[in-house]
Amino acid sequence: MERGSKGHLDESLNLRSFYLRLLRKIWIIPVAALVGALLAAGLYTLVTVTFGPAKTYKAVARLYISFAYDENKGSLVDYYNAYTWDKELLPTDDILNPIISELENDQIIVVGDDGASSTNGDAKVITRDELLDAITADIPSDVRVMRLTVECQDKEMADLILKASVNSMESFGDNNKAFDSIKLLGIENAKLVTYSDRSVVAAVSGAVVGIVATVLFLMLLAALDDAIYVPEDAEKRYSLNVLGCLCDKPVDFFKNELVAGTGKAVEGMSEVTVISTDSLSDDKKSLADLASFEEIIAGTEASSNVKYTAMAVPGTVLDNYRKIGTCDGVILCVPYGVRKGAMTEHVIAQLKKHECPIIGILMVRVDSKFIKRYYGLR
Repeated sequence: MERGSKGHLDESLNLRSFYLRLLRKIWIIPVAALVGALLAAGLYTLVTVTFGPAKTYKAVARLYISFAYDENKGSLVDYYNAYTWDKELLPTDDILNPIISELENDQIIVVGDDGASSTNGDAKVITRDELLDAITADIPSDVRVMRLTVECQDKEMADLILKASVNSMESFGDNNKAFDSIKLLGIENAKLVTYSDRSVVAAVSGAVVGIVATVLFLMLLAALDDAIYVPEDAEKRYSLNVLGCLCDKPVDFFKNELVAGTGKAVEGMSEVTVISTDSLSDDKKSLADLASFEEIIAGTEASSNVKYTAMAVPGTVLDNYRKIGTCDGVILCVPYGVRKGAMTEHVIAQLKKHECPIIGILMVRVDSKFIKRYYGLR
């Protein structure tokens, strides 16, 4: 590794390697979509149903207002807008008291503001504020057409309040000099207020978010992953030659590369140390990798007149520093897919400090299916 290099910290992500590895875990994508859809649909249901507003019923009536006209005074039509009807006139005794009286005849008792909606024997109870909140007088466009709306949690009560409100308005139109009359145009009985069910939209949105979030998370993990998967990535990162790949299942193409590369690299050497960078607690992994390596190169020029010795990472045993100083060079075994990139960089730095030649890198325990798919081998 060259001086000034940041190793795996400044390298670009090998997208081909990433996507090929992602394909082996493709089941994560539909699972993420399913989980996202279920969470979004569940949250939507929780907000709109479980903790959503209680069911309400709405009854609507339309009234036609005929204004009286005085040639000397003109008309008061400009005063009677949506605001004055709803906020100023409805709460007045002239309109509200007749409504309350008629409701009492229909077994609905209107109490003071300290009461709450409930039942009292056969009679139903509603507070004065609740009654005013239930009634809405609106002027949608034409000042002569009023829309009276009653919305509450009791269907029968909604119909009775609307009927009493219509009667009160008609009486108000007959008794007020500003009007010739206020007449009912039409009425719609109370219906359950329904909201559009957007659970499917929520589920689809959740699925899309789940997929995108999962892919981004996997890319983040890949960016933080300091493992090595292909030889070219190892050469770029460590600025060392890769002698070859030692696959979990024999592949002639990589076997030949390994024999040829090692034979040329160890030419003229007699003692070579083999160190697996994940062999930290002892030399077992180095021994296993060396055994597989010697099986491949047996009887070739890579094995003639060369003694290979397995060793744990130098810092594991103090005497290893002396041993690496007496050998002709070191072959570093970098395990495929094992997150030991930082340790590999550390071992390389230690070998350079002790002026121990690094012959090259041997990728070990390589997934043969992946590496063949990466290079397009059959």
